[in-house]
Amino acid sequence: MKKLLFVLGLSCCSPAKLETKKDTGSTLIPPEPPLEPVGVMPADDCQQIDIGDKACNFRLLDQNGEIWELYDHTGNVVVLDFSAVWCYPCQLAAAETQRLQDEYSADGVQIVTVLIDGPTPGEEPTDYDLERWTSTHNITTAPVLQGSREKMLDAQDGSVAVPGVTGYLLNAYPTYLYIDKDMKFYSGHVGFSEEYIRQKIEEGL
Repeated sequence: MKKLLFVLGLSCCSPAKLETKKDTGSTLIPPEPPLEPVGVMPADDCQQIDIGDKACNFRLLDQNGEIWELYDHTGNVVVLDFSAVWCYPCQLAAAETQRLQDEYSADGVQIVTVLIDGPTPGEEPTDYDLERWTSTHNITTAPVLQGSREKMLDAQDGSVAVPGVTGYLLNAYPTYLYIDKDMKFYSGHVGFSEEYIRQKIEEGL
């Protein structure tokens, strides 16, 4: 199988609303608990390793404190940008995110940034980090998600029985993954190139 990632010759760095009650006619059913952001949701029919794999669903909070879920965007081309606050090439990439989103939104393209680390490697990004990221880079309609290594990445220490199901295998930032309208990966790369990203988006349309 063709692997998902390759490295570009560029710089890179190694609440839900609820009803208070449901009236079924004779019995009141208590409201369901809110969906919590959980990161990657493993399933038998998905993994994140090869081109053509179906992506596993995931759920995270965005910069507005709302839950963003991957499978809610089936039928769209989704561009996942895995970045870290401490990563300078990621910041350069972020400066172009909103412009790319504006250009391709009418075509059903969703560009999504998943922040894996905060200002320090291994540190989970905070609400403040998301707010600063979006304001610094003028991001308004492209979701920026509060990820972490624990929520989104496979441990690469041999402890994962089936690699690529419980998380992503990332070795550098930014990493871009491209998901087609059927939630299958069709490309991926490490490093930022606006021209190359446009080319890959066009391939998915």
